[in-house]
Amino acid sequence: MQLLSPFTGNWRLFALLSITGWLGTLATAPAQERNVFGETASSEAAFVGIFYDFKQNQTGEPTNIDVNRYWNVIDEFISKGWDESVLNRYYRASRTLYTTQIFVPYMGADRAPAAFGVGATIKESRWVIHYKAQVSPPTNGRYRFWGASDDFIAVALDTKNVLVKPFHLNSAHTLPKTNWVRTKTTNPEGINAASDRLLAGDWMDLRADQIYDLDILMGERPGGQFFAFLMCEKEGDKYEQDADAPILPIFQIAHYDTPVPQNGAPKFAKQGPVWKSHQ
Repeated sequence: MQLLSPFTGNWRLFALLSITGWLGTLATAPAQERNVFGETASSEAAFVGIFYDFKQNQTGEPTNIDVNRYWNVIDEFISKGWDESVLNRYYRASRTLYTTQIFVPYMGADRAPAAFGVGATIKESRWVIHYKAQVSPPTNGRYRFWGASDDFIAVALDTKNVLVKPFHLNSAHTLPKTNWVRTKTTNPEGINAASDRLLAGDWMDLRADQIYDLDILMGERPGGQFFAFLMCEKEGDKYEQDADAPILPIFQIAHYDTPVPQNGAPKFAKQGPVWKSHQ
């Protein structure tokens, strides 16, 4: 299930193998698993991804972060304007990954620490990944993100929260300090995505000649299964409909013809605008 922009020809092969369910047997994380969350090769057109484990601090000592206190850390980080000093209290994987989109189909939550090279020592629960980039939209207009994840996904533009989506829960319940409330949408029930629904974020008036700081946070609380999807809609564009819901393009900062996974991912438009990434 290679779902990120390839940087070498071999990535396309890995993608095809992943779609058919092939899994490597290497002791380290196989290349196609790393591709779902990013790859180690740096690129100007990519999000920078950093992995944190809340179960231990920077020196590897255990913390008191259980499945309930997990939300407290997320709430503090987001409510303080995405202050990275909050995350820096916890263990940070030395491997940095680079990705061009967030589109992770259903898989074991242990795949994330494995992709960041810490799968042998870090278990599958109570982790987050912080992706960040500077971006510009392809054209002037009003845009909004649609997202879903197990256990959550949050998006901020210039540190302003534009989407906060806990799994099957609302942000007021799990993140009281953040307490982001979605705007009313034409499809209030969302769009089917794995075992949850994509939720629409706030409309944003954006200009193509302006650079914006874009932050994405996603993570897993108890362990088990994980998925994460981030789509993008532009006001005024026409989209194919499926059961009265739009079929949206994946949010991308480099074009890639994403293979269609076979495990509950949302339908997506094969052709969509590509945002520009700035270094």
